[in-house]
Amino acid sequence: MESKVTKEELNVINTYQMEENAMAHRLFFGHAENDILFLFQKEDTILYTKEELTSSIDQIKTMYTAIVKNFYTNQERENCTIYKATNIGEIDKLKRNSFVNDFFMAVSDREKAQSENVANLSRPVMLHFVLGEEIPYLHLANGTTLVAPFTQVKKIEEIPDDSEEPVFFPTYQLELELQETEILSEDEKTQLYENILENIDSVNQKLKACVKWDDENAMHYENIRKLEQLLANHHFTMEQENYEQDTTEADKQSDLEDIARINGELTSLKDKTTQICQMRKENANFITDWKMDLITYLKDEFRQIREKYNTPNRQEEQAKEMTTEEAEETPEKELDPTIAFLKSEISENIAIVGTLLTNIKNLIAKQQNHARIAEAIDSNYKALNNAFEMKNFAEELDSLLKAISSKIDIMSPKKDKEALEKISGTNLQVNILLNYLNNAKAGISKRITRFDEISIIEENELKKEIAETIKDIRCEAELRKLRDDAEIIEEKSAFKKFIGRFTGRNKLDETMLDQIQIRQNAIKKTFKTKMPLSYNYSIHELIAEIQMFVKENAQDELIAEEVSYLRRVEKILKKNFVIIDSKVLSIIDQKTGKNLPITTKKITKKELLEIDTYRFLNRYGYDRVNEIKEPEYQDTLANEIKRIVEYIKTSGII
Repeated sequence: MESKVTKEELNVINTYQMEENAMAHRLFFGHAENDILFLFQKEDTILYTKEELTSSIDQIKTMYTAIVKNFYTNQERENCTIYKATNIGEIDKLKRNSFVNDFFMAVSDREKAQSENVANLSRPVMLHFVLGEEIPYLHLANGTTLVAPFTQVKKIEEIPDDSEEPVFFPTYQLELELQETEILSEDEKTQLYENILENIDSVNQKLKACVKWDDENAMHYENIRKLEQLLANHHFTMEQENYEQDTTEADKQSDLEDIARINGELTSLKDKTTQICQMRKENANFITDWKMDLITYLKDEFRQIREKYNTPNRQEEQAKEMTTEEAEETPEKELDPTIAFLKSEISENIAIVGTLLTNIKNLIAKQQNHARIAEAIDSNYKALNNAFEMKNFAEELDSLLKAISSKIDIMSPKKDKEALEKISGTNLQVNILLNYLNNAKAGISKRITRFDEISIIEENELKKEIAETIKDIRCEAELRKLRDDAEIIEEKSAFKKFIGRFTGRNKLDETMLDQIQIRQNAIKKTFKTKMPLSYNYSIHELIAEIQMFVKENAQDELIAEEVSYLRRVEKILKKNFVIIDSKVLSIIDQKTGKNLPITTKKITKKELLEIDTYRFLNRYGYDRVNEIKEPEYQDTLANEIKRIVEYIKTSGII
C-alpha cells in the first residue's frame, strides 16, 4: 500500500512517540485527576501555556491528518489486526470506561509485541485489536500501527486458548468503533477555542491548589486515624471489668476529659477535611469541564478532517435519505441537567464502591493464601483485618447507592427539588468519606493506598508468625543441647577432675559452664519474648537462619526432629516467596562473621570460648531481644464502611 504521508508529518509522529510526557498526550485525558497526579509528580511545573497548547493542537491535527489522508485515499483498506502487550489493569479500565481518546499504538507482529514489552509488565495480557473499515489507522515503517483517537470499545472479551501448550498470559480481543461527534457551528467552535485559551491561567492555579489540598488532607487523615486509634484505646481500657474497681475517681474524670478533647479535635479535623474536599471538588470540576471543552473542540476538528478526505459511504447516503418526518418519530430523550449531574455523582460513588469491593475480595484471597502457608508450617497466623465484615458492609453500601440512583430516575427536578438537594448533599459527604477510606495511615510520602498498606501489614503478620515459629523451634533445640552439654561436663569422673587440677582442664570446664549459662539465659529471654508486628521481617533472613542452624546441627541426633522440621519450612517458604540465593548467602556471610577482619593476636582457649558465644548469640539475634511495647493492631476499615452505611440510613433520603 503506497503511503500518502509526507516526511514532515512522519517527523511530527516520531516526536509524539518519543515525548511520552508532552502536553500533546495530556490533552486527550478529560478528567482532572490525571493532571493533578501528573503535577504532584512534577512539582513546580506549569502544565499549560497558550504557546504550548496551540503548538500541541497543531501537532495532533497534523498526526490525525496524516492518518486520515493515507487511510481514505487508499482503496485497498481492509479489516486490520494488531497487537499490544499491556496489563490486566488496562483491561479493567477499558471495561469500566469504554471511551478511548488518545492515539493507540500497537504492532502487527504478535511475537514482537510479546518480546518487547511483557518482561516489564505486572500481570501481563495481550490485546488483540480488530479494526473495522471505519476506523482510520496508519502502518509505520518500524512495524508500529497508529490508530486514530476518539474511538470507543464495541466489545472486549477474553479469547479461550485451545492449544495444548500452557498459556503464558491471557489474550483479550478488542473491537473498536468511532465515537459519535457533536457538530459545532463555526461561531460555536471559535467561542469554545477562545474560552479554552482564556481559562488556561485559572486551570493552572486550580491544579496547584488541588495538589496543595491533597497534601494537607493527607496529613489530616493521618491525624484523624491516630486520634481514632487513641479514642479506641481509651474506650477499650474503660470497658475492662476491673476498670471501675481499680481506677480512682480523679483518673476516671481525667479519662472522660481526654475523650472529650479527642472528640473535639476529631470534629475539627473532619470539618477541615470536608471543607477542603468541597473546594477541591469544585476546582476539579472546573478543570474537567475545561478538558472536556478541549476534547469537544478536537473532536470537531477531527470530524472536519475526516469529511475532507472521506467520500460519502453507504451509511451517510442512507442518513441523507431519511425524511424529517422519520427523524421526528425517533427523538432523543433528553435528560434534565440537574438529574444528569446528580446521576453522574452517584455513579462516581458506585464506581468507587465497586473498586472497594474488588480490593476487599483481593484482600480475602491474600488472607486465605497466608492462612494456607501458615497451616503448612504449623504457624499461628490470624488475619488482622476482618475482610469478610468489610465485604458485608461494602455490599450493603453498594445496594444503598444503587437504590438512591434508581430513586432519582423517577424524581422530578421541579416537584422534588428539596429531596434532590438533600440527596446531593448526602452524596457529597459519602464521597468525602469514601475518599478518606483510601488514604493509608503510613503512606503519605509514598502515596500508597489503604489496601496497599493493609496488604503489607497482613504479609508482615504472616512473616512475624513464621519467624516466631522458627525462633521457638530453634530455642527449644538449643536449650536441649546446652542442658546435655552441661550434664556431660558435670558428670565427669572424680579421676578426670583430679587430673584436671594439674592440666588446667577444670578451669576450662568452669569457663564452658559459664558460657553455657550465658547462652541459656539469652535464649530463654528470647524464647519468652513475643515478636512485634512493627519489625520489618525478611524471608531471606529467616531462610539464612534456617540454613545456618541446619548446617551446624545436621549430624546431631539429639535434635534431628527439629532439623527435619526446619528443612520442611525452608522448602515451603521457597515455594511461596521469591527467594534470591545470593542474597541469602550474603546474609549468612554477614551473620557468621566471614567478612570480619582476621586478627594476628594469639587467642587463649578461654577467649576463644567467649568469642564463640558472642558470635553464636549475634548470629541468631539472641543478644538483641526486642522489648518494644506496641499497641495492639486494631482493624478500623470495617467500622469506617459501616459508618458510611449508617450515615446514609439516617439521612432520610431512602
